[in-house]
Amino acid sequence: MRVKILSSASSFNGVTYNTNKTQNEKGELTRLRNFGYLQDTRDVGPNEVKNYLIAHSNRNTLVKDKQFHAMISCKGREYSKEELTDIAHEWIDKMGYGANPFLIVFHKDTANNHVHIVSSRIDREGKKISDSFEKLRAQEAINEIMRLNPKHEAAKAADGLMEFRFSTKAQGFLILENLGFKVREKDGQIELIKYGSVQGQIPASEFNQKIQSYQLNKDRAKQLKAILDRYSKVYQSQPTCLFEPKPGGKKGNQTGYRSDLGDFIRDKFGLQLVFHGKDGKRPYGYSLIDHANKIIFKGSEVFPIQRFFEQEGERKTYQAQQPSKDRPIDLIEAKVKLQSALNDFSTVRQGLEHHALKLENRDGYSYLKTAQGDIAASDILSAEQQLALRQYFHESEPHKEGQSQTIFDLAPVLNIANDIDDESVHGRKRSKKRKGENEITR
Repeated sequence: MRVKILSSASSFNGVTYNTNKTQNEKGELTRLRNFGYLQDTRDVGPNEVKNYLIAHSNRNTLVKDKQFHAMISCKGREYSKEELTDIAHEWIDKMGYGANPFLIVFHKDTANNHVHIVSSRIDREGKKISDSFEKLRAQEAINEIMRLNPKHEAAKAADGLMEFRFSTKAQGFLILENLGFKVREKDGQIELIKYGSVQGQIPASEFNQKIQSYQLNKDRAKQLKAILDRYSKVYQSQPTCLFEPKPGGKKGNQTGYRSDLGDFIRDKFGLQLVFHGKDGKRPYGYSLIDHANKIIFKGSEVFPIQRFFEQEGERKTYQAQQPSKDRPIDLIEAKVKLQSALNDFSTVRQGLEHHALKLENRDGYSYLKTAQGDIAASDILSAEQQLALRQYFHESEPHKEGQSQTIFDLAPVLNIANDIDDESVHGRKRSKKRKGENEITR
């Protein structure tokens, strides 16, 4: 999801620009808020809207360019008119313009759906709404909104899956399930389900094409066999069952298997052993996920499963001496340690360094490196903890010399170049509804 702050102006030409779009059937007024008596008027004209904004803004005679004009766009038709309007409304609230008169206009005249927002930079008290680091805050606000949307997660998971090579449907599903999705095939689509709803889809034809195009990488399989053969003679290789803990020390449902050999090759080589079985019984098979090379191997393509159960002499128990900042940790371990880093130490930095957690901040998102891939910190932390983490990143990043709002280039309002809707990051769908006596949606 992309946001762009367009140029300020004294005459509210953004209203004219967007009205021309609607008259040419290239746009549609989807929301009009806080316009007083105009809220109850049918067929409000552009001059009435513009005059109301001018009258509202005349509370402040010192600020010359009083127009606030912005655009939010998505990739292609990923989000509908209604969805983009709701996202834009929440974004306006976060930027501090929610109590001001504003309008939202949906545009469909380019390859990417997008909305324009026009408001006043002057609040009802006659004070200018802060525009400090406006571009930075604008993108942070949209990132925050989209981070709360599982649709973004599903799109990212789908893109990540298609980078892998796999030979069976179950292997492809395994990657998605490791990321917390339930998966099913329905009506020609692979559906990614989270929170009880379908959050994303992959065409089954594309999914099946990946399977059909699979060719065994014999050289890599040979390398992996040598690794397993060597270290299965060093570390305990027999898988043991993992169960959900329950009160009183009782065992809950089985969650998987682990072995010391599996822990070692995960830390050392970025390889993930996933054993298949249930009911606490000996696994009947396994998959080997080569994260570095984006390949999922059938266990039988690499190393016989029975070899993991052979005990030829004493084996070592694998225990990392010191956690390395470069090694990916297990998802469950990562969640526990990140919570501890934020709750149990006097500073976030102390907690992260103590647990040797590897975090990355990309486009306003914080990601935690794990053996199962990058996990959004927002999936683990409370809103308060997320704020503390964002503050940590803000304080850790060196400030660029001369950084201020003045470095942001602003284009003329009526220049068509303003109507940019670059390819966006996928986002999560917001379904928050706003209701009020004067709510008018056009």
